[in-house]
Amino acid sequence: MGKPQKMENQQLIFALDIGTRSVIGVVCAQRDDGFEVLCVESAEHTERAMIDGQIEDIEKTARVVREVRAAVEQSLGTQLHDVHVAAAGRILHTQRAEYEMEMGDLPVNRRQLFTLESRAVQKAYEELMHRQSDGLAFCCAGYSVTQYTLDGYSFSTLMGHRGKKAKVEIIATFLPDEVIESLYTTMESTGLTVASVTLEPIAAMNAVIPQELRLLNIALVDIGAGTSDIAISNKGSVVAYTMSTVAGDEITEQVMREFLVDFGTAERLKREAGREEAEQLEYTDILGNSLSVERAVFLEKLRPAVSALADSIVQKILEANGGPPLATFL
Repeated sequence: MGKPQKMENQQLIFALDIGTRSVIGVVCAQRDDGFEVLCVESAEHTERAMIDGQIEDIEKTARVVREVRAAVEQSLGTQLHDVHVAAAGRILHTQRAEYEMEMGDLPVNRRQLFTLESRAVQKAYEELMHRQSDGLAFCCAGYSVTQYTLDGYSFSTLMGHRGKKAKVEIIATFLPDEVIESLYTTMESTGLTVASVTLEPIAAMNAVIPQELRLLNIALVDIGAGTSDIAISNKGSVVAYTMSTVAGDEITEQVMREFLVDFGTAERLKREAGREEAEQLEYTDILGNSLSVERAVFLEKLRPAVSALADSIVQKILEANGGPPLATFL
């Protein structure tokens, strides 16, 4: 491939997935109703700087973000200043709310729609704080509209319609202030300005499940290293978000216990076991012994951890959905 053409950075959208095991940077440009992906770069954490999707060590996380940013900028031949990020964390709260307001004689515009939705989010926040007793402060990490109505009639969007009373129903998601603040601090230490923050399952749902499929009761599960993020759709909208802190790291930790290896070796063995051609897995334990294990035996040793992960995800889906969905996407 030739050297990428230099592009004006104001045309670009830079997004970061700051995961528990790796950081992935994606740069794209908007093209009509979609996006063209121009560059994807990733780097793994060399140390456990994040636990359960939450930043534990800001400087170590920032170091990996800088590495990804530098690779992206070198590939595109331009500097990036603004970034869009998705958040996860150990403590996620969801809150439903609705808000109704009078409309004027003119068609509904974007400003009115923004006011309607933001007041619904504010109401959701107030209701969440009213039922909180632990004193934690929370920040909205994203929300989804479950329904618009105008004079009692349902609409997929209110833009351009006329009516007297508009109402919106939303499901808003909240994370502790500390989780969001650590994201902002990490980005600032790398010279990036946060343009927007959303929740990881919201981002996953928007990327994977098309609007027309949301008529079906579908659960989407994004199993990462620290969290398993879950979004559920039904009747054309997203109806629930939740997450489990049981994820890939629990599998890795099971490898550590079973084979007496450090975290990095356990990660390598877990990945190698995913390849069917790997009949024997070679490793050195923490006592310096050079050993090997058959792939089938290795996988059998992991069965309890895999079952625990599956059970956790199933319970979260059943709680959020009120029963089993028609299908589950992993």
